[in-house]
Amino acid sequence: MEEKNHYELYQNLIEFISSHIQGERHVVNRRMLNVFIWCFFLPAVISATILLLVKLGIFPRSVRSYLDWLILILPIFYSLYVLGFEVLAQVPSAFRKGKVATSLTQIVKENEWRQRVAELMSRSVSASEEQWEWMIASFRVDLIAMKNRTRYLTALAGAVFFLLMQGIDNLTDTEDKMGWTKTAILGWVETSPGYASQFVGLALFLVLLHLSGSQTHQSLYRYLNCAELIRKGKQDSKTSVSG
Repeated sequence: MEEKNHYELYQNLIEFISSHIQGERHVVNRRMLNVFIWCFFLPAVISATILLLVKLGIFPRSVRSYLDWLILILPIFYSLYVLGFEVLAQVPSAFRKGKVATSLTQIVKENEWRQRVAELMSRSVSASEEQWEWMIASFRVDLIAMKNRTRYLTALAGAVFFLLMQGIDNLTDTEDKMGWTKTAILGWVETSPGYASQFVGLALFLVLLHLSGSQTHQSLYRYLNCAELIRKGKQDSKTSVSG
């Protein structure tokens, strides 16, 4: 019966986290959609359209030499947009208040969020100190598994997209093939700049994919901290009562 209670309480905890995230998820969903559109959907659609127009003879064959840079430039523009409006916009405030004051302000906001969520969580999931310890341990194990799965999916996506790019190059019958020289370790970069742009674009896509998965892990890890605060509060209450 004790294991069933643990399982039911853990289910209640997961349901609370899921319902609470839904209220804050619209911002994350918008960011994920923007990453998908600007870094994958638009480059894929534009590339397919240009290749089709080249096959039909509407565009000259020389347009294909600019295709790699066209795929690369959209993720770069989106990255610069995010960097400018979400990161650099905070620089003037940091100069006015100072780095330490800005960091402390963020700490205060994070602490207010933890206190608010911890109160809601303790009311939604009524459990003893031992049960909270079990739920925290289970949640930590699940977060570790999620982090490992993100790394695996990032590596798998890198292999799949590399093979897709090689297949597209073979289908387009590009005259400039990748050449390996004996005199330079990175001679293929010197002889084929198009391949270099492909690898840079692939690296940017994998970085964005990994960061999106890491962002999900970090957001869930905040709820683990709230559960730790609840357990600590129950432990302090038990100590004060016994004392």
